Amino acid sequence: MSFMKKTLCLLLPATLLLSCAKDTPAPEDRGFSLRAAMEEVRVKNSLGPRGTDNKTPIYWADGDEISVNGVISRPLSGQSGASSSAVFDFGSTPASASVYNVLYPGTSETDRLSFDGKRIPLYGSVQSLSSAVSLRTPSCVIRFKIKGSATLTGVLLSSVSGERIAGGFTLAKDAGGALTGVLIPASDASSHIDYSFEEPFVLTPEGRTVVLVIPAGNYSKGLKAVVSDNSLKSMTLRFFVSGALLPAAQVCAFQSIEYSAGSEVVATEAEGFGSEDIALDTQGGLQDLTSESGQNMVSIKAGTYNIWSPEARKTVMDADPEVSEQRSWANSYEAVAAMINYLDCDVMGLQEVSSRAYHTTLTAPREDYDGNVHTINSKIPSYKWVIYNAHNTTYDNLTSNTTANGLGSTDAIIYKSSVLQLEASGRYWITGTKKKAPQDDPNWSTIQNGGTNRPATWAKFTHKASGKQFYFITTHLDLPNAGPSEDPLLPQRRNASELIEWFAPLVVQDGLPSIICGDMNTDTGECYEKLNSGVWKDVYDSMKAIGTLEFTELRYPGTMNADKRESGIGTWRPDHILTDGFSLSYYKVGREKFSTKDGSMHYPSDHLPIKIIANF
Repeated sequence: MSFMKKTLCLLLPATLLLSCAKDTPAPEDRGFSLRAAMEEVRVKNSLGPRGTDNKTPIYWADGDEISVNGVISRPLSGQSGASSSAVFDFGSTPASASVYNVLYPGTSETDRLSFDGKRIPLYGSVQSLSSAVSLRTPSCVIRFKIKGSATLTGVLLSSVSGERIAGGFTLAKDAGGALTGVLIPASDASSHIDYSFEEPFVLTPEGRTVVLVIPAGNYSKGLKAVVSDNSLKSMTLRFFVSGALLPAAQVCAFQSIEYSAGSEVVATEAEGFGSEDIALDTQGGLQDLTSESGQNMVSIKAGTYNIWSPEARKTVMDADPEVSEQRSWANSYEAVAAMINYLDCDVMGLQEVSSRAYHTTLTAPREDYDGNVHTINSKIPSYKWVIYNAHNTTYDNLTSNTTANGLGSTDAIIYKSSVLQLEASGRYWITGTKKKAPQDDPNWSTIQNGGTNRPATWAKFTHKASGKQFYFITTHLDLPNAGPSEDPLLPQRRNASELIEWFAPLVVQDGLPSIICGDMNTDTGECYEKLNSGVWKDVYDSMKAIGTLEFTELRYPGTMNADKRESGIGTWRPDHILTDGFSLSYYKVGREKFSTKDGSMHYPSDHLPIKIIANF
């Protein structure tokens, strides 16, 4: 308007210039007030109704500011009670326009929202400043509870595939200039939100609620949250492991979890939303996670670990005096147990378990080389065992002669009975003969060709909380040089072929998901190709192919010490977990050292364990 006045003055005769210059000054801009109401956010149908309209409100709070076409309001104050509607006062009025765009948080820009992980950004448009504005959100809310006794200090939330979730986002406009809610990330937007609690976030046994806010969008490989505590430890949480297309104005609530430093959880969506309302500026927090693809998805934490038998340790230490004496079984067995407890798997395959490492109440414990007993049973009390003796035929069980006549060096399955119920189990021998046990073949010794017979133990489990079932198999294949000179790979190749082509299909006959794990003593060549030739695929390769394998695992794939002297971690990857019927969200090699008998830190075994999270 002022630009038009100036132009008209220049066109008037000179005698009128004075009167033009003496126009009455524009009235003082005393600002205006605008009532802003927030639309409720939807609760996913799978979470159950939130009242009769299946929605949950979001509320204004003191200190909130909105902006209209770049003019920022005064901070809201005196907000009494929980209300989704409030009147905002402005000290100045924006220039006249056909459309007035309103943003929260308030900003001097006219079309840009900021995502900081805790506030719920809002937008809306009106054609008149005398009208009330209804605000919507282009955000998705992640909500959960976390229980425990730790004090949390922060959360690092990131998108696995690199989608932008933090920083500035421009909102697109329609032909009339009104904001549409379509988000366009700014060049400086980030794929992670590093959120620190403003005050100590002390957990309680009942749990504390955490609310995180992200832009609506397609998260093709889900989200990851690393929750840190004040002892510099952390827990990793996984959201939407199979990917999710998250619409705006949706609350995704997850079941409560127990904070456990060093562990990883893929959470399950909550069946009910809970009682608390979502409030703006809610201090963030964390909770259980799930996959968008199914409200009934179950996550299994599975692992494999060659614990290095007491007998093998003694052989190495007798041959090489530079190997630390702390690596003996007597000095390291508690470290082995500490690693197992640290990984916190629901089910795990163990290799090189001998009578000096394990015993049952049916047999007298076998003394170690120092004359004392050092078994790990009592050190991992949350686990039950599936283990067979060296002379069983096929379906020996835990109540008969499990350790009669000794175990030899065998494999075992350990599982948490609080999570899983054992339905059936057994053991076959994989030697290339397709026989259940050595006793089944009179020509056993002539068939070996320099190799050794290798047992494979299996179990069928029911996941107690969901009723879903799966199979778990563990084994330990022959060494790559165990065969005759003309064909040193013969025993190993024979093991792999029989495992994949005969034993596993014989056990898994009802189409259930299944996991095969163990020390396969190979990571390349024909034996490794044979392992991946069936329906079971190596988790490492599967996650690498789809881009979800983390950088550390890509850079340091080895699952063994470089040597028994612990000079480092080698590059060989003889240990593997293969799956069929699961989606995969996590793969980690346990590279931690633990305290041995004299207090020094060592790798508990010459192998490093592997942990995965498999979902079905």
